[in-house]
Amino acid sequence: MTNTINSTTTNESVLRTLRSLMPARVLSYAEALQRAELQAGRLLSLHGVRSPGVPIEIVTELPRIRVEQNYDLPVSASAHWDSGYWVISVNAGEFLLRQRFSVMHEFKHVLDHPTRHLIHGDSRARLTPDRMAEKVADYFAACVLMPKAWVKTAFCTDRVQGIEALADLFQVSPMAMSFRLTQLGLTTQADRCAMPLGRRRQISTVPSASRRSYFRALPALTGVLA
Repeated sequence: MTNTINSTTTNESVLRTLRSLMPARVLSYAEALQRAELQAGRLLSLHGVRSPGVPIEIVTELPRIRVEQNYDLPVSASAHWDSGYWVISVNAGEFLLRQRFSVMHEFKHVLDHPTRHLIHGDSRARLTPDRMAEKVADYFAACVLMPKAWVKTAFCTDRVQGIEALADLFQVSPMAMSFRLTQLGLTTQADRCAMPLGRRRQISTVPSASRRSYFRALPALTGVLA
């Protein structure tokens, strides 16, 4: 199924809506992750995206957001304010699937800009403020591109359990997909699915039908990250 953006609100209010979900107080790491997931879900619902293959345009087509590719960037991505725009720069030397993740990661930093002074880290989680901000941004990106409910449906209901097949479905790198499965406790196969014990059976890994490499260019980025 190909996703098309069907916004239920004006693009002008997306940033405001998502930022309103973040309380103006210091959050623990666990609370910050919960809020990031809430923001990710709201971003998808605002644009009417309901299935894997999230269009990158839900961010790149927002007002005052400009995405640029830069071959000289020493990191995967960065974001800064410039002349009335938030500029998200992505490393053009990295694979496009990685760039998709990086755009969402940096967009979380844009969302957190007004409350960045409230990111104090988490001593229990042994996280400095900077490290916590990075991990929460990674989690937000994963929640946008690989929502928990969608991954569990694909894995447990539709039986798409091969890393490459899932990565292809969600348009992310196999590495990102593997990490997300571990994060959701889906690192093994049929025994992780919600089935009665008597009905469980071992499901063999399903390879990607076409064995396409994740190095390919994605239509979702073509013409956007120019």
